[in-house]
Amino acid sequence: MRIAPSLSLLSLLLVLPACGPTSRADAQGEATRAACDYYAGCEEIGSDEDQEFQDRAECEVKTRDFFQGAWTANNCAAIDEKGLDTCLERIRTTSCSSGADFFNTVVFVCGSGSVCQDAED
Repeated sequence: MRIAPSLSLLSLLLVLPACGPTSRADAQGEATRAACDYYAGCEEIGSDEDQEFQDRAECEVKTRDFFQGAWTANNCAAIDEKGLDTCLERIRTTSCSSGADFFNTVVFVCGSGSVCQDAED
């Protein structure tokens, strides 16, 4: 029987659409998850007064709002895959103890100039 090759082809066809360019909304979602993972790892999510967010849901809402404001339709026609990968990696590796490192990550490494490109690029 030829079921196995047919299943492999079907699996490949189902995966192919996921190989296209990352949408701005998907990039914002990925950056939100990475940032909230960062905040959780740095113990910035919880009920203590000195913590940035009360819970994960608040982190996700505020962080998604930040990335939606940073990567708008006006300044971010398309996502630069390398820029997004660099941004996500830098979020994951930013030091919890360095405000300057965090600022650099958010403003420069994950800014629209690094993560976005013109639609025709």
